[in-house]
Amino acid sequence: MNNIVSFKPDPSLFTYISGYFYATHQFDQSGKQFFTPKGTAAMTILLEINPSSHLIYPDKTSKIYFEKFEPYLFGQMSKIGVSNLEDRFDLFAIVFTPFGLFHFLDGPAVQMTDRVIRLDRLGLDDLHQKLRDLFKSNSEIESCLGHVNKYLIDHFNSRPSKNIPEFITSVIRQIHKEKGVVNLERMVEKLGINNRTFQLHFKNVIGISPKLFCRITRFNLLLQALDAALPTLDILDFAVQFGYTDKPHLYKDFKEFVGMTPLRYIRLINNVNAMVENEVRNKLSK
Repeated sequence: MNNIVSFKPDPSLFTYISGYFYATHQFDQSGKQFFTPKGTAAMTILLEINPSSHLIYPDKTSKIYFEKFEPYLFGQMSKIGVSNLEDRFDLFAIVFTPFGLFHFLDGPAVQMTDRVIRLDRLGLDDLHQKLRDLFKSNSEIESCLGHVNKYLIDHFNSRPSKNIPEFITSVIRQIHKEKGVVNLERMVEKLGINNRTFQLHFKNVIGISPKLFCRITRFNLLLQALDAALPTLDILDFAVQFGYTDKPHLYKDFKEFVGMTPLRYIRLINNVNAMVENEVRNKLSK
């Protein structure tokens, strides 16, 4: 059994939240899921999980075990995450916009990069308790959505006002428009700002460097196209349309973001182990 349902947040949250999704998966045996960086942060609540299941992140020596109904905040990911899952796996996720995490936290977004932590351990005890109690006492996801919207609206309204430099907004818009294939040096020069200042502001607001954000944006678009096309042609020929002009750069991104070569990934597209990842990526990109 595998199912993913996506939901839109309240319109007043569109600046901060790109969407919610509820995923269920039943494994006949232990399975591995890989999760690529998305260029956004997320909050997750495990509604059903085997105690032996765990996430290997941000490196092979780090194992994260999740407790049911406890809200966890995932910062920006810069590398692949691998989950070892057993039995049933039910998840509710709140996916931020690229700017959402910056407004969600008191400090800069970069403080959460490559980190996964419970909300109460970030000092967000009230929101943590509200979300935990809500999902612990409600089995129908649809009945929780209105409360989730309210809790998040209240949280963002309670945060100190933060101003994002206009050039950061402009750059993000351009990166998305150009599908990650941009000349950052030329862009910064046109904006008339110091490169060091640009890099610092971008990392503080988004959580990762502008160059890495471009790579992640481009790579996820490539994966979506591969999943849809199931090409039999040469992988490099296919990747050229996404700005990859040589194998080293293409293979570097595949090894860093999905932990395998392009050819192995293509063989796994229809593999059940990649199904949740593919479904989540495709639905949240619409």
